[in-house]
Amino acid sequence: MEVHAHSHTARKKWTHYFWEFLMLFLAVFCGFLAENQREHMIEHQREKKFAQTLLEDLINDTIGLKNNIPDWVEFVNHIDTIRSEIEKEPSARNSLVLYRDAALLITNSNFVYHDRTVGQLKNAGNFRLLPKAIADSLIEYDAIINSIIKDLEERYNIIYFQNREVLQLQLFNSKFFQYRYDPEKLASAAKLEPGIIELRKGKDEVLFQYYNCLFSLRNFTLVTIRTLNKLLQRSTNLIEMIKKKYHLSEGTPLEK
Repeated sequence: MEVHAHSHTARKKWTHYFWEFLMLFLAVFCGFLAENQREHMIEHQREKKFAQTLLEDLINDTIGLKNNIPDWVEFVNHIDTIRSEIEKEPSARNSLVLYRDAALLITNSNFVYHDRTVGQLKNAGNFRLLPKAIADSLIEYDAIINSIIKDLEERYNIIYFQNREVLQLQLFNSKFFQYRYDPEKLASAAKLEPGIIELRKGKDEVLFQYYNCLFSLRNFTLVTIRTLNKLLQRSTNLIEMIKKKYHLSEGTPLEK
């Protein structure tokens, strides 16, 4: 009977298992680091794109505000002219001036908010991608527009409607209102039909209400101007913060 000797494989040392474990750990850890770095790069690219589009939006806001504020200042000037003419004796009033400035009150100009990027940051919870100082300032900027500015516009529009639709149209014939931006054409039309630009007779009570309503309209307009000026300062500050942080200029093209 043959006896077979059992072959024994050499037992692996603990250091072998240790190095296997270490290599596996390093492979997993390096993979984690690579994935983390990749996500970091993606988020950094997204942050840069948000910064670029945000800069565009703020520049558009700033342009709008710079155009909008002078319009409101002119609006106050028209109100002052109308109230000044109403204060005069009827025979001393300049009907052409009164008619023209009343016609210029039939339109006003509200601020248009370019919130494309802010909307994306809100909806996706991406404010965290921005530096805290910029994110906090942007959130305050957005809150001013969506609370104070919107509230002002709503309350202002109530008085504006009262002034224009309820009172002004009872006092003036709107036939030549379309010439409000062309004084020469308005003057020529007024010569052909002088009675058209005169205040309607027998409307003293309406004229008194109109005069007082213009005072309220003027006050709201002044508050609007102050608020828009503050908003302009905030948008300008944000633009400078973004330019400095991301080394951007107004002509920087968007990355694809």
